[in-house]
Amino acid sequence: MLLAIRERVMGLVGWVLLGILGIAFSFFGLNWYFQSDSRIFAATVNGVDIPLGEHQRAYQLLRAQVQERLGGAYDPALINEAALKKSALEQLIREQLLLQDAEAAGFAISPQLVAARIGAVQGFQEDGRFSKERYERALRLQGMNPTEFEWRLSREMLTQQIVNGIAGTAAPTATTADTAYQLQGQQRRFSHLTLPLARFTDKVEISDEDISAWYDSHLDGFMTPERVRVQYIELRAEDIEMPDDIDEEVLRQLYEDQPDRFITPEERQARHILISLPADADDDAVAAARAEAEAILQRLDDGEDFGELARTESDDPGSASNGGDLGFFGRGLMTPEFELAVFELEKGGRSDIVRSPFGFHIIELTDIRPEVVRPFEEARAELVAEYQAEQRSEQFYDRSELLANLVFEQPDTLQAAADALELEVQTSDWLTREGGAGIGEYPQVADMAFQAEILEGGANSEPVEISAEHLVVIRNLEHEPATARPLDDVREDVQQQLLDSRARELARVHGDELLARLRGGTPFADIAAGEGLELADSGLIDRQSQTAEPRLVQETFLLPAPDTDSISATGITLASGDYVLLQLHEVKPGDTAGLSDADRKRLRQEIGRIQGLSETAALVEDLRSRAVITIPEQDN
Repeated sequence: MLLAIRERVMGLVGWVLLGILGIAFSFFGLNWYFQSDSRIFAATVNGVDIPLGEHQRAYQLLRAQVQERLGGAYDPALINEAALKKSALEQLIREQLLLQDAEAAGFAISPQLVAARIGAVQGFQEDGRFSKERYERALRLQGMNPTEFEWRLSREMLTQQIVNGIAGTAAPTATTADTAYQLQGQQRRFSHLTLPLARFTDKVEISDEDISAWYDSHLDGFMTPERVRVQYIELRAEDIEMPDDIDEEVLRQLYEDQPDRFITPEERQARHILISLPADADDDAVAAARAEAEAILQRLDDGEDFGELARTESDDPGSASNGGDLGFFGRGLMTPEFELAVFELEKGGRSDIVRSPFGFHIIELTDIRPEVVRPFEEARAELVAEYQAEQRSEQFYDRSELLANLVFEQPDTLQAAADALELEVQTSDWLTREGGAGIGEYPQVADMAFQAEILEGGANSEPVEISAEHLVVIRNLEHEPATARPLDDVREDVQQQLLDSRARELARVHGDELLARLRGGTPFADIAAGEGLELADSGLIDRQSQTAEPRLVQETFLLPAPDTDSISATGITLASGDYVLLQLHEVKPGDTAGLSDADRKRLRQEIGRIQGLSETAALVEDLRSRAVITIPEQDN
């Protein structure tokens, strides 16, 4: 096992150092290698295993996305970790099903397409050009390397072929687009009155027996969380110091061994107008698309602006809004037909109609960057950093092997491993299952800390992978089980919860009575007057209106349109506990008179995309119904 780790590391380092990007990769984390039981896989889909390491990484990425999305509102205590893990696994199963279907259909992704996608990412560019250094640095910060990332990207692009193929079959009509616009741009007017929760709190009577009963029936809400303190040691590659005095001959040899790496090939910037065409289009569809392209070409000949025509007529959603601009790219990144046309043009020149697997293109060459060779003197600092990174990685994984051996051979102490590796044994703050401060910020640590073998076995944990070059080993120091807080300590909280619950129920019952009267024909104004409350009118609002309570807007657009035979009304309880009685008075469809042909075309494309997503979901469900999927009955 340890030999396998070392071989893996050396292989990856070698690939990075040589600047070689491949597609046959592994995406497993170190945790996969450190498994001591037989639970190696998170799931198996039609005989294809999803490794635990891949599931753990997917879960961590999903958790990070949730945290980023919530921002300052993020609270670990409110996150359902089990649900996140399940969602991550379901995502991987879905991907595997689509991947298998794509491969069965003969779909494939070339390394050139992967490279083109990466090269177009602005975060990987410097001065408008792809920067390998920036690319690898960005991946290292995420605990990945190019092989891992490109493997992942190629899988996503392959499954996307299936999704795009399905979406391409959706063909909403102009009438569908108009109807969708009428719904999207619809305006509504409603009136409402609010029954404040405070009206009903004075009507609630609570006895000591009520408080005791509520406490007993809601005991889970009054528990102190289970918590632990752990001892731990951390092994991080970034803490390993590297000498600056590197043999100049070594650096020169590294430079000479990879000449292509320091050559920036000629790059060309182009913009295009695309008339899309499915690969299996019949003769009539081909003729219609070509005629459309020829009409656009004639408009260009007549003096119309290329960028404006790209914005209004191009079917390429990625470039149309930028006037068709594709940025700079080199050879091997575009389809052969497109590339041939671009590299035959002079700067400022425009092509005739060019057909590719995507349809018909009209291309204009806007700029040329000649080939540039970076001399050794300019590359030296980069070579030093990479050589040090390689040596640091080697030392890190040597130490990883030693760490894994020592904590296994001496399971009742961390001190032996700490002494051998010149590390410090540290003590954490209190951690709950949701984490905590310091080392508890890593969900992997919190997960491991509450494993039965750590809580009860008194042994060291296996090395926990925080990232590709960051390991932690822990052992239990102190454990406090969850306990119920005494009623006397939480009496005020219990009483408030009970008061709120009963007041909400009184408000709802009274509100429902008023709703029945409204639906029975009692004028809304009379009901409001009888309650001594003000009846508020929204005026005409759309779905994105900020002038009314979002929940009220949402409920308004769920109501059926009113007619002469029935009253369209509803009653809802807000998060505050207030009960709102709402009546819909008017529905005004969105006006399609000002909808341009270009807007109508984009709307049809968006409807097609949504239909495609729905049909993709149906495909996944069908594939799943016919698949053999095995999920171990363990906490994945």
